Amino acid sequence: MRSSNSILSLLFVGAVSSSGIAQTSGTPRAIDTLPPATVIESPFTFQSGTLTLPGTLTLPANYSHQIPVALIVAGSGPTDRNGNSGGPLRAQNNSNLYAILAWQLADAGIASVRYDKRSLGENLKKLDLPNISIDDFVADAIAGARELVGDRRFSKVILIGHSEGAELVLQAANRGAPTAGIVMLSGAGRPIMPILREQISKQLPPDEVVKWDSAAARYLRGEDPGDVHPALRPLLVPVNRKFMQGWAKYDPAVEIARAKVPILIIQGGRDIQVGEVDARALRAAQPAAALVVIPAANHVFRAAASADRMAQLRLYTDPTIPIVPELTSTIVEWVGKLK
Repeated sequence: MRSSNSILSLLFVGAVSSSGIAQTSGTPRAIDTLPPATVIESPFTFQSGTLTLPGTLTLPANYSHQIPVALIVAGSGPTDRNGNSGGPLRAQNNSNLYAILAWQLADAGIASVRYDKRSLGENLKKLDLPNISIDDFVADAIAGARELVGDRRFSKVILIGHSEGAELVLQAANRGAPTAGIVMLSGAGRPIMPILREQISKQLPPDEVVKWDSAAARYLRGEDPGDVHPALRPLLVPVNRKFMQGWAKYDPAVEIARAKVPILIIQGGRDIQVGEVDARALRAAQPAAALVVIPAANHVFRAAASADRMAQLRLYTDPTIPIVPELTSTIVEWVGKLK
């Protein structure tokens, strides 16, 4: 049996054609954890309701005209603007994915803003946590897009969401966020509860999965969840109940079928959190979307030798491991074709 930390760290809580498979080519260069000299970074904040959300603006060092800008929306849990966890599982979530992506996009002529979600830092002290819903996080993405669309430095706004963030940018676009298109990285194609159950069943024995089924059903009904494996208790805490109830009702396939903006879906072939089946479910629900599968990529877009959960752990913990080169090149090519 895996340790509790290993289970939680890998739970859901990241030449190409529009229809198919991207092949890994070349040897990716090593990457530092500090921005390169080719980019300029500065603080960037925007208002969402009564909150001021802090972020980082990344620009090419030598840009001289209007360029596209991407708003990068983080995945679930205490994931910060750079793609790292500020919670007790920091050692299990230190990929620096969003920062690295921002630097590479800037080198390709695309600016970006990545921000800390409302449940981090000083804003956390201002929240009534039991009443926070997934709609609040969608509203934050909308607010960020509206801030950027009014900035004359930028020619168009793209929303890029990773993992849970992929769901947030999809909902934001459907609710009126001003965007030329959205990029869904490692996004679920099914409701969250079946995905959680699938992940749990791969890590815990059947009797623990049965206990989870009963406990989760009680939790979502507003009842005491009762007995459940210790590693799963953080998923059923009362303070997160309203958020989880709203998330459980969300069906990404239904949502993407309603979308009116261009969509790029990028999925890792060795993602052990959200599978290729999810990406293809999204594409089936919205045939106009572009789908690219990067065979070797895992959930945080590092090249994985296998789908073994523990063998992949270092890919989540070492930010000096380069991201697969197809990730940035795919986004850059797609953004270049947007009107």
